[in-house]
Amino acid sequence: MYTKCEFGLELKRKVLQKESIIKIAQWAYKTYSKNLVQDFEGDLDQVLLALNTMELGDEYYRSYESLNKIAEDLILGKDIDLNLKVYGGPL
Repeated sequence: MYTKCEFGLELKRKVLQKESIIKIAQWAYKTYSKNLVQDFEGDLDQVLLALNTMELGDEYYRSYESLNKIAEDLILGKDIDLNLKVYGGPL
């Protein structure tokens, strides 16, 4: 099983390295595709797909601060609702 903590730690590293938002979006989708044969912990699959939408344009971008908050909450095993303003998402 691919866990929230695993993904959160990887996401946090990418944010700290200031990888481009597009590269993070592409990585999220690759991670989703690569792990389809496994189960995802909780709603992690939805988080991966939501982060992938950042590729679609500026209106879907999330700030590094927002991505870092998502990473921290994933590391703690929290459920993530990417429609909430706390994560910088659209309402």
